[in-house]
Amino acid sequence: MANKFDVKERAKDILEETLDREAVNVLAAISHEMQIIFGENPEPSRADVVRIVTDYFTGEGKSAQFIANWINTAEEHSQSRGLAEADQPKAMLSDLGVFRFMNFLQEQGLTDDQITIVLRGAVQQAADQDGTQPD
Repeated sequence: MANKFDVKERAKDILEETLDREAVNVLAAISHEMQIIFGENPEPSRADVVRIVTDYFTGEGKSAQFIANWINTAEEHSQSRGLAEADQPKAMLSDLGVFRFMNFLQEQGLTDDQITIVLRGAVQQAADQDGTQPD
């Protein structure tokens, strides 16, 4: 139990030490946008995910090749986790959220180790809130 607390506390410390209020607001906005996407697509199909991911990355100025590669990688990742085919689109949307968080934190100058701690802390926080245990 102490380890769970340590990860969440370390994540909180990293964010407080490295991000200003504006950056924290951006993270909150990303979280809110992803909640909306999941709310509007509670059981997304692969086609839904392709549309959502394509729209997002097109808006970010990414190339069609980047988008295709991202989608393929997300599909491979969800399959490698042994998820049922019906659950894979949801996992891909979740990966989009993680990608957005990681990309933003990297832009803010966090190291890979710091980003890993922050993401682990977020997973633990989410698991604590819904009563499940993370993998």
